Amino acid sequence: MSLSVKGARYFYRKGTAAVDDVSFSFEPGRFYGIFGSNGSGKSTLLKMLAGDLEPEKPVLLEGRALQSFSSMELAKQIAYAEQDAELILPFKVRDCIKLGRYVWRDDNAGLIDRLLNDWNAGHLAEKEFSELSGGERQKIKLLRILAQDTRYILLDEPASSLDLPKQIELYEKLKKTAHEENKCVIMVCHDLYIAPSYIDEMLIMKQGKLLYAGSAESAGAEQAAAIAFERNFKISRKNQSVEIIWQ
Repeated sequence: MSLSVKGARYFYRKGTAAVDDVSFSFEPGRFYGIFGSNGSGKSTLLKMLAGDLEPEKPVLLEGRALQSFSSMELAKQIAYAEQDAELILPFKVRDCIKLGRYVWRDDNAGLIDRLLNDWNAGHLAEKEFSELSGGERQKIKLLRILAQDTRYILLDEPASSLDLPKQIELYEKLKKTAHEENKCVIMVCHDLYIAPSYIDEMLIMKQGKLLYAGSAESAGAEQAAAIAFERNFKISRKNQSVEIIWQ
C-alpha cells in the first residue's frame, strides 16, 4: 500500500520542469517532510500527489493511477490542504470541522469530538471561526482535513502561521497520527530546525530534482541540504531537537 511516483515530470512552461524525474513511494504509518528552497518543486510535487496536477507518468495510489479515481473516490483516500490565502468561514468551529465529512455524507460527531479533544481545541468548538486568532484558524482548518479521515494526508506549510510551541505541538500530533492511526502524512515544510526531529523521512529537492530521501541524521542529508540551500550544514539530534549549524 503506497502513494507513489516513478520518473514523474511536470512542466509549467515549455522547457522548464517544475518536477523532474522524481521517484518515491510514500507509505502509511510514516510522517514525511519535503524540504527545499522556493521554486524547488515541493508544492508542485504535493499537488501531483493530491491529483490536482497530472504529471507525464501517472501518480499511483496503491497501484492504480490517480486519474482513474472519481473525485469522490479520491477524496475518501487523500486529503489535501494547500497553502492558500486567508479564508474566513462563516460558521462556528464545530461546523467548520464538519465540512471535512462531506465526502462521507455523515457528521461523525464522535470523530469530531475526539479531534477537538486530542488537539486541545474543545474550548473553541462553539466559537465563530471569524473570532479566532490566525494560529487557531490554522488549527481548525487542519482539523477539517483530519475529519475527512483519509489514509493519506497532504499538507503544504501547515506550521506557517504558528508560534514555536504550537509548531512543536503540530509536529508531535502529526507524527502520532501517522504512527498510531497508520496514516501517511506528507508535509511540505521550510522549517529545518525543528521539524526534522519529528519526521520519519525527509525529502530534499532542488530545481525539481529529488536530491535526497531518508533520515535527517545521515551524512547524505547534510550534503543534500548544503546543495539545496547553497550553504553548508551540520545536523545533530539532541533531546528531541535537530540542531542545524550554518557554516
